[in-house]
Amino acid sequence: MARAFVVAVVTALVADGALALFNGLTDLGGGGSPWWVQAHLVERGRWVVAALLLVPLAARLAPPEVSVAADAPAAWRAVATAIIVVPLLWILATWIVQATLYTVADRWDVDGRVFLASGYYGRLFMGYAPWLLGGIVTRMASRHV
Repeated sequence: MARAFVVAVVTALVADGALALFNGLTDLGGGGSPWWVQAHLVERGRWVVAALLLVPLAARLAPPEVSVAADAPAAWRAVATAIIVVPLLWILATWIVQATLYTVADRWDVDGRVFLASGYYGRLFMGYAPWLLGGIVTRMASRHV
């Protein structure tokens, strides 16, 4: 599972960098941050380091009765599903909390307009797309493990 997590996270990081680079190339305004800053490579690099630290620990953390090699493709598919689903659950949880706060504070007229802004959904997609790609690549790799 740890190796699947490494593959998913590295793929997501590479996809994030590629999307930021492409977005920077299409930005006609110029003067923005470098692509590697826009891609949050440094802050998202923590996931790669965490995944790499998990690889040597995975065998020690697993109970002895669990056979990691016996169902490796299933483990890779589980990691791929988690990489795809967890960010979506996070987005949904964020929306629920925001909607609750806007309702309690009666701020839908001002703060609630964020849900009508196309740029909000564009940024949301650009943040989620790398994880989606990481999950898809990991799921495809599960067939070859």
